[in-house]
Amino acid sequence: MKRLRLQDDIMLARAAQPVAPAQPPVLDIPGDEAFSVIVQLQDFRHHKLWRGQQLVHAGGHRVGDMAITDLREQWRCQHLSSYDNVRLQLPRATIEQWSEEGGRRISALQPRQAVRDPVVWHLVQAMLPMLGEAANDGDTVFVDTVTLALHTHLAQHYGGQPAPRSSGRLAGWQQARVRDYMLAHLGQRLTLAELAAQCGLSRAHFSRAFKLSFGLPPHAWLQRQRIALACRLLRESGKGMSVIALECGFSDQSHFSRVFKQVMGVGPMRWVRAQG
Repeated sequence: MKRLRLQDDIMLARAAQPVAPAQPPVLDIPGDEAFSVIVQLQDFRHHKLWRGQQLVHAGGHRVGDMAITDLREQWRCQHLSSYDNVRLQLPRATIEQWSEEGGRRISALQPRQAVRDPVVWHLVQAMLPMLGEAANDGDTVFVDTVTLALHTHLAQHYGGQPAPRSSGRLAGWQQARVRDYMLAHLGQRLTLAELAAQCGLSRAHFSRAFKLSFGLPPHAWLQRQRIALACRLLRESGKGMSVIALECGFSDQSHFSRVFKQVMGVGPMRWVRAQG
């Protein structure tokens, strides 16, 4: 199982069982003050799930199915076929804190089995690269933004939190302050909470207002500024690619090259040659 700890003690993991054992054991699921959200990445033909002594599910899940369980309850499971899924563990304290930032405090998500939720599916797909080989070189603001979007959706659709009122743009002083802060720290790993604090706003309010003000989400705007700086350095500095990568906030040259190609359409070396 691959695991990654996200902000505020949210755990992200990918678990797979290519072949079911001949005699699958019944496993006790560790209890916790948290909620488990599992999304299937392939068809899960057969398994059993108990809450206490009660069998609550016996059968399969299709690819894309989601389940939400309260880990304060006593759960046991038996995996009777191969599976591949993504698992998120959301602490109750985090749900309370983030929902309070969003306008109304909630402390629980409604249990679900085999729900198909396209929004959760697409957000989980965005999270998958975090568990791959590049798990440590992702854009922190992007990771924070996707995590916040997932929590917001779950809280509104399975926790009873009302949708936020539409927020306006950042005030002029807020735009100037956060823009200058981001430009002054392009080489550092920024967080969404850090940027929101520059404007005195919650993360959710800041994200919505930033996009209205700048036309892009914070992570996308920041990424473009880093690539713009990299282009200037490639043209003018004579520095090596790995040095430029670090100065522009990328973890290494490979990470820099991938993002550069995503933004510019070609890799950095090819771009340099095209400049003559």
